Amino acid sequence: MTSLSLAGCSGIKVTPLRSVGERSRPRSGNGVLLNVSSSSSSSRAITTCSLKPPPSYGGKAKEKINPRDLFTFSYRFNTDIPMGETPGASIDEYLMNRPRIVGAVFPDKRKRTKLNDEEWSVQLIPIQFLFLSACPVIAIRFVSRSGGKGYPPHVPVRATSLLLMEVTDYRLEGLQRDAMPSHMAVTVRGTLYPQPEGRRSLKGHVEMNVGFNLPPVLALVPEPIIRGVADTVLRQLAQQMKHDFDTGLAADFKKYRREKLTEKRTKH
Repeated sequence: MTSLSLAGCSGIKVTPLRSVGERSRPRSGNGVLLNVSSSSSSSRAITTCSLKPPPSYGGKAKEKINPRDLFTFSYRFNTDIPMGETPGASIDEYLMNRPRIVGAVFPDKRKRTKLNDEEWSVQLIPIQFLFLSACPVIAIRFVSRSGGKGYPPHVPVRATSLLLMEVTDYRLEGLQRDAMPSHMAVTVRGTLYPQPEGRRSLKGHVEMNVGFNLPPVLALVPEPIIRGVADTVLRQLAQQMKHDFDTGLAADFKKYRREKLTEKRTKH
C-alpha cells in the first residue's frame, strides 16, 4: 500500500543540505524536453546517467554499481498558467523575483531555508514506500535569463524572460542506514517563461528522473512489487509538484497585481 501525506514529518528536523552561503558545485545541462505524460523506463535506460550516492550520507561509494541493477523512473509535465497583466504588474518582472517564486511554490516557511541568492533547501511532502517512510529534502537552484541568451532549445528565443530550475542536491531524512539505497541518482530540471505571443500566460516544463538500487531491507521483495510501488509514489510526488506550481503561482500573481495596484494608488 502506498500513500503520500501532506503533513510534516513528525520528529524529523529539517536542516539545509549545505551551509548558508556555501557555493554550489558546477552543474551541466541547459534544460529538458518535456511531454505531458509520465512513464517508468527499463533499468537499462540509466546507462548514460551520471550516478552518485546520496550526498548527505557520507562520501563516495565504495563500489561501482552495474547500471542494470538500478530501478529507473522518469516523469514529465507541462503547465500553462493564465496571468492577466496590468500596468505595472508584468509577468517578466514577477518572474525575476526569485524569492517570491520560491515562496509561492513552497509556501511553508518552516520547510525551506535560503542557502544563497540562487538556492533554497526545501522539505517535500513525506513519502511512504511499503513499510518505509521518509522526508525528501532537496536543494533547488533558480537562475534568471532574458533576451534569448542561455535558453534551452525548447524555449522560444522570443520569450522575454526565463527562470531555470534545477535540483542540485538531495537527501532522504528519517531512514535507518539499512533502509537507505547505496546508490541513488536524482535529476530534476525545469523552466518557467511567459507565453511570447497570444494570450498572456506563464508556461512551465519540468522533468524528474530517479534511479536507485534496493537497500538491504527490501532485498527479498519481488521486483514487480518494487517497481509498481515506486512508480506510484514518484508519480504522486510529481503530480503534487505540478499542483504546487499551478495553484501557488496563479494565486500569488493575483496577489502581486493587487500589491502593484495599491502602490500605484498610494503614489497619486
